[in-house]
Amino acid sequence: MEKGITAYHSYLSLGNAEEALSETVREDLNINDLCEQVDYTSSCIGRQYLYHILCTDKVSDVAKHEPFIEKLQTDHPLRDQLVNALQKLNKPDAYSIVDILAEKEHIYSRRYLFLIQICRWLPALFVVLMFQFSSSPVPFLLLLVSYLFNGYLHFTQKNVLSCYYFSIPQLYKLLKTADYLSTIPLFLSVDTKMESCTRHLKKLSRKLASFRFGIGLESESAMIVYLLTELLNIFTLYATVNIVTSFQSIQKKKEEIEQAFRYIGFLDVLCSLSFLREQIPYYCNPSDNKAEERLYADSIYHPLITGCVSNNVSLLGKSMLITGSNMSGKTSFIRTVAINLLTAKTLNTCFAKEFRIDMRRCLYSVIHTEDGLLEGKSYFFKEAENVKAALDKGKEGNYLLIFDELFKGTNTVERIAINSAVFSELAKADNLILASTHDLELTGLLNNQYELYHFSEKIVDDQLLFDYKLKKGVAKEGNAIKILELCGYPSSLIRTAKNTLPMIH
Repeated sequence: MEKGITAYHSYLSLGNAEEALSETVREDLNINDLCEQVDYTSSCIGRQYLYHILCTDKVSDVAKHEPFIEKLQTDHPLRDQLVNALQKLNKPDAYSIVDILAEKEHIYSRRYLFLIQICRWLPALFVVLMFQFSSSPVPFLLLLVSYLFNGYLHFTQKNVLSCYYFSIPQLYKLLKTADYLSTIPLFLSVDTKMESCTRHLKKLSRKLASFRFGIGLESESAMIVYLLTELLNIFTLYATVNIVTSFQSIQKKKEEIEQAFRYIGFLDVLCSLSFLREQIPYYCNPSDNKAEERLYADSIYHPLITGCVSNNVSLLGKSMLITGSNMSGKTSFIRTVAINLLTAKTLNTCFAKEFRIDMRRCLYSVIHTEDGLLEGKSYFFKEAENVKAALDKGKEGNYLLIFDELFKGTNTVERIAINSAVFSELAKADNLILASTHDLELTGLLNNQYELYHFSEKIVDDQLLFDYKLKKGVAKEGNAIKILELCGYPSSLIRTAKNTLPMIH
């Protein structure tokens, strides 16, 4: 993933982390890979916005604009017009616009503002005095002192500007692009407030245009013009005043700038969806559950798995406990359902022929746990913390909770007891739980609260063949010893394992 794509989400998360998916869930669902897979955006702003909504566990406004997406899919000249406008913001420099939104340091006192307003006129005053008192060296000395002091003020602000050398021209392009797109009725319909917003930003846009011109001069081909411009800017403090007043305007207009940012980002996401839906095998819009139904999916598949085998599932009143052997598809399936809920909420797009679920459900997962080495925490302790977080969230109800083979780091007896208690507790609230396990004993303990499903495989010519199809019921046997045999483990070891197996059961 390109550096900078996550910047907008990080900026917003500082102010409101409650609606964001946790880092654990983002890793469990491979959000970075998912974002790259569904990304058909035309601008860096769109890419940042797409990543942000995929990391935000709430229903977006995409569903309200389905007619707009359909229009883009049928009217290719109109879509090309939108893409061409958005591509002006497709240079990596555009990622840095967020730096301006996050900027809080450059606040100027009234005393400083008064100082530069006085200093900008002093050189001109002393030039006039030089002509009036041509025989006296004092006006010239005062001119020299004022010019040097103006030079200090000028280059101090130039140093401030250097931090935004790339972002300010891109902010200017953002405002111009938003202004242009808001003049086209169909694009304006996505956010009718943008017409007023861009009108309020025109003054700031003009100020930023001079920055863009000044930065553009800083090249060898324009060095002479640049030097002359710098001398004049020091004399009049034009650039200094412009920088100061522009940063003031940016602070005052930050809400409107963010609105323009969201407008461009959201337009790009809608345009991206019009391309995505043409590229994938099939999709559907999510729909509401029927009576007593908790989950229904027809031909659901995982967008990150090439040639993914689709599955059907229907849950009435219960959650789901999945058994099966290694590599049979348990973890991929629970991830598939979770990702489809996420894209249903954020993109109004499901990788299925039909997908019905309560869209108000929030997401939480415990799949990929690592030792907290820096914190001195074991695998078991780290996983226990993650499951405790799931229990705390589950008290609120209305969550989709997915778990993959919990508490592998402890002995079998305690693992089964803990899993049974955890899954039973979570099922009491209005949560939908999808859990995978190798512990067949759990199926007998939880069959009143959980529908039992499994994945299986066949052995043909000493090879494991997986069909990756979800089946009702409980897996009959595992494949761990067979995998060791296929990996070339000593035959005596394999015989010993097979002979020991009945004694354990």
